[in-house]
Amino acid sequence: MVRQDQDRRLCGAAVVTWWLRVRLVPTVLMSALAGYTLLLLTVRDGTVILPAISVNAGNTVPLAFFLPLLVAGPLAHCLDSRQPHAELTGIRRTAWRDTVLAAASTAAALALTGLVHAVTSADVTLQTGRNTLFLTGLMLTARAVLGRAGIVVPLGWVFAVILLGRRTSSTFHSWAVTALPPGTGHATAAAALSVTAGVAATFITARKLP
Repeated sequence: MVRQDQDRRLCGAAVVTWWLRVRLVPTVLMSALAGYTLLLLTVRDGTVILPAISVNAGNTVPLAFFLPLLVAGPLAHCLDSRQPHAELTGIRRTAWRDTVLAAASTAAALALTGLVHAVTSADVTLQTGRNTLFLTGLMLTARAVLGRAGIVVPLGWVFAVILLGRRTSSTFHSWAVTALPPGTGHATAAAALSVTAGVAATFITARKLP
């Protein structure tokens, strides 16, 4: 009996290791999170001036505005990296593992953001963490509907806010949640709702895919 339990544990560990490799977690995802953290430390309050449609001038965009895409994009790639025939018989566990991966990735990004904020005290890091939750959740939800094409949705959102989000040179429309200051109530709520919906959509989608 003890031998059988040991064999089961070893088999389970081997399956998890195989799944992590198939999902490219040790390579793509870990590298993405490391790059996200390093760039957040580097760019901090750095800005760039980009053209906009909603205002004539003064469209200053923080460089950190783009960093959430470094989490959302690689995570989408990892979730789409599959071996359908090998996963066909274990679809229920695969669904749970993919769901945990999505949730853990956003939690890790948020924790790393908090670490950077503790070191730098830059408010833009808090905004970036919130935006990472929002845009990653948006990607996960869109992926459940559009498949691989879902990755373009957070990218489209970023540029929609840049081009159309400003009310004036110093204020944004209420819908442009990723551009609003940290602590804005409805922006924080939107981020929480987005990531919750995205994780739920990941579970539902994973159960339908081999």
